[in-house]
Amino acid sequence: MTLTTFLAAGLSLGGLSAAIAQTTVTYIVNERADIIGDPPRNVVFAEQYISKAMFEPLVFDFDGRTGESGIRPALATSWKIIDDNTWHFYLREGVTFHNGEPFNADAVKFSIERHLDPDFPSTDKFRDVPITAVNVIDEFTVEFVTETPVPILPERLSRNGAFIMAPGHYADLPLAEAAITPVGTGPYKLEEFRRDDRVILSKNETWWGWDDKSNIDRLVIRMIPELSTAFSEVMGGNADIVRISSDLADVVEAAPNVKLVVAPTLVRAVTIFNLDMYPQLQDPRVRVALNMAVDREAIVDAFAFGRHELISTTLINPPNVNPALSPYPYDPDRARELLAEAGYPNGFRIDTIDVMIPDSFEYSEAVAQYWAMVGVEVGEVRRLEASVMRERWAARTLSVASFLWSAAENTPETDAWAVHDDRQTNSTHWVRPDFLEAYREITQTVDPERRRELSYQMQDILYQDPPWVYLYLVPAAYAVSNRVEGYNPHPSLLVEDWGSLYVTE
Repeated sequence: MTLTTFLAAGLSLGGLSAAIAQTTVTYIVNERADIIGDPPRNVVFAEQYISKAMFEPLVFDFDGRTGESGIRPALATSWKIIDDNTWHFYLREGVTFHNGEPFNADAVKFSIERHLDPDFPSTDKFRDVPITAVNVIDEFTVEFVTETPVPILPERLSRNGAFIMAPGHYADLPLAEAAITPVGTGPYKLEEFRRDDRVILSKNETWWGWDDKSNIDRLVIRMIPELSTAFSEVMGGNADIVRISSDLADVVEAAPNVKLVVAPTLVRAVTIFNLDMYPQLQDPRVRVALNMAVDREAIVDAFAFGRHELISTTLINPPNVNPALSPYPYDPDRARELLAEAGYPNGFRIDTIDVMIPDSFEYSEAVAQYWAMVGVEVGEVRRLEASVMRERWAARTLSVASFLWSAAENTPETDAWAVHDDRQTNSTHWVRPDFLEAYREITQTVDPERRRELSYQMQDILYQDPPWVYLYLVPAAYAVSNRVEGYNPHPSLLVEDWGSLYVTE
């Protein structure tokens, strides 16, 4: 099928037959999504959510039924380290792609090599993994060879960039067509894509992971950026799951037809600096001052259920936090002193705080107000369109900006990658040779004690010379229909364990 033919067909695979799906669950995301069929190129969070319903990695790191984190089998049933630079993964047999192609070691080799091709257009952090060869040992055994030791290779292989794709479908497919024709092994397959509105997915009857509770025939993912509209849809019974803001929790708890689900996450609310755009920010004292100017406890009271234990110290997630460090105190007087010491006794102006997702808007307005109290005026807090965000990410030209940073693998090097100068979408232009050296070493170190030392060293640098304003780890709150069971949100807020869902009606 050509792209023209596919578009003319309304981006539909299989049509909309009421007979296909008797039990439907509708999940709302707060973003628009375009690319759904090429996981390594998905940037917007909604695109990553949708991809996980249709594609799978070799290993996954979460059980949606129980809410338990930790690496577990997916398309690979087991794995072992052969030597420091070699791993073997043993694949699940009897799995097929949505188009009937067999899943095997050749499919793994194709998918990983496609993404790691230097000419492939992707910014996914999986490209950072120094894989030098993917070798087919036999039909269901694949070997990964790395240039240097990669102690967290299974964690790396759990992410979007390592989702396995059908070779016969994608091998010669133009990128534009690959983006809208998903063929994976996941629990659901594309039925219809209504641009800027919804993705309708049908149950993959042959998926290996179904059990006797699995009874959902259709999954609908609706795209509604406006929280009030999305919330009304769930409260009115027109949808089943939506993420909500903390101020709506009491309303959900009092409602008869929905329940409140609140879960811990690995996502942190942050405001990032661009040291190239504002020369004042090149002085670490200014960035420490802007951290001290913010009352984190008040912000957490307003936007994070008052859970002060979630206040961030740096960008490294628990349980890997350096115990010698404490969150910056709220100290506007000291913030003014630091600004004066840096040569800005009267403060300065920041034109905008750009907000990249709606969840960041309210706390960004609070940050701007706190900064104004110490003399740093913010001209505007504004929402950045997704297309502009992509462009500026690629060009590393984001201004001061707020977003939710998710380092889903929960390892120190994954967390710290956010501000590494080699990261293509890092606009801070913050460069510390001692940080880069510690980062280089931790990515190749297997010994747990040395890894801990290096992690603490990186955190100390990030604390004394902060490239971000560290705010809090975001507790995820959802309004969920009472009929839906098996739902625990993934702690990254980037994907979901779609196969865990079932309904009780």
